[in-house]
Amino acid sequence: MKVNSFKFKIGLLNLLFSGGVLLFFGLFFLSMINRIGYERIDRELRVLADLQARMPFPKGGWEYFEELLQNLYGEDAKKQFTIKVASHHGEPIYSSSCWPADVSSGKLPALAPATNTVDANEVVLPMRLPVPFDGHVPRHGPPPFRHIRGPVFATADGDHGRWRVVGIGNEEVNIFIAMNLSIFDAEVHRFRYAFCIAMPLALLFLLCGGWLIANRALGPVKIIAGTAENITAKGLDRRIPKTDADKEFAGLIDVINGMLDRLEKNFQQAVRFSADAAHELKTPLTILQGQLERAINEASPGSEAQQRNGELLEEVQRLVAITRKLLLLAQADSGRMRLALAPFEFSAALESILEDVGIMAPGLILEKEIVPRLHVMADADLMNQVLHNLITNAIKYNRKDGWIRCVLQTEGNTVRFTIANSGEEIPQADADKVFDRFYRVNKSRDREIDGIGLGLSLAREIVLAHKGELVLDSSRNGITTFILRLPLYIRPAE
Repeated sequence: MKVNSFKFKIGLLNLLFSGGVLLFFGLFFLSMINRIGYERIDRELRVLADLQARMPFPKGGWEYFEELLQNLYGEDAKKQFTIKVASHHGEPIYSSSCWPADVSSGKLPALAPATNTVDANEVVLPMRLPVPFDGHVPRHGPPPFRHIRGPVFATADGDHGRWRVVGIGNEEVNIFIAMNLSIFDAEVHRFRYAFCIAMPLALLFLLCGGWLIANRALGPVKIIAGTAENITAKGLDRRIPKTDADKEFAGLIDVINGMLDRLEKNFQQAVRFSADAAHELKTPLTILQGQLERAINEASPGSEAQQRNGELLEEVQRLVAITRKLLLLAQADSGRMRLALAPFEFSAALESILEDVGIMAPGLILEKEIVPRLHVMADADLMNQVLHNLITNAIKYNRKDGWIRCVLQTEGNTVRFTIANSGEEIPQADADKVFDRFYRVNKSRDREIDGIGLGLSLAREIVLAHKGELVLDSSRNGITTFILRLPLYIRPAE
């Protein structure tokens, strides 16, 4: 997965935003569970504490509280609830057997001191009668009142767990009722554990979901990129299909298709102009070449007129070569290059051209390694022109005392021709441009080295038309190497 991928960024953005919202609400939910749980426990403790604070217990009547809890909460009430009663001065009056010893008085909630006056914030309520304990019910007079202080809540940590303690008081005693939080803590822990498991899974789901959504949303972009990648000079008629693209992408596709229409129209016009111009120039150049040849033959040998006409004839022949190459390139661009395919003995043609190297460049050393009788299906004239261009370049861009090495061999189902020559290497900046039309490494474009920058470009177009490839393999340490590959043709046995 690429970090700079748009899909990755969309998935990550979806993860950060949605994950952040999910994490916030998850933590808020856990805090709400914790707060609501404490509120429920505090309400329960308050009811129990308020009931005890309003009842006048006789001596020894506090044991009945545990009996009452057991009736309400079952056999586990002693482990869950416990009570401690003390005087206003802190002297212990009663303590349940289950009261945690490590919950000292310093950990209990602090109650306001008892007074005989009624404070504005003090709760004064009628006292309820202790019917369940001694059976005595006062039958005459108004019910007595209690001055209730509290309730006050605190959480105390002990060696064997945590306790939620409520403190409440009346005129006689301070009452502390504690509830064991182990069950509540276990419940909260289960929620937290489930959250810790579900959260990574949810984040992974969000990441995958964001990736899939982005991948689906970018489907038209893939179609656009795939179509654009296959559009070449020979395939400008290709267009991007709209399919079921969204409104925004449909507009983009219309713009790109409109641009391709204009490019195809302009390109076809340029190709037609090149082909028509080259075709129209053939006739007058042929006539001019013929007239100059006749003038040279009729002029006195060694005369000024003969020399001048000879120079003009060289320029005309140069124009004829350029015109022929431009016509071939125009045909290649339009996909109408005519190929008279036939079995072509590559080995013999190469041997024949290399025989002329000694005449064209007698000072160069020629090294060759040619596997005999290798055939390809090719147009003989065009393939000879390719070989001639490659060998001519190796001669022109060589040292005076340099060398040329030619190797022809098979490579699987292909014929591989490697031509290397000594000389000044091609700069790295120019390596990707050597096949461009009218491009020459020599920027001055002087006439010291004959050429117009069309030879390699035309050679590659011819090779591509034959379903082969021509590449610059390397150019370093004073050695430049080109490699030509063509499909191998195996002649049937005669």
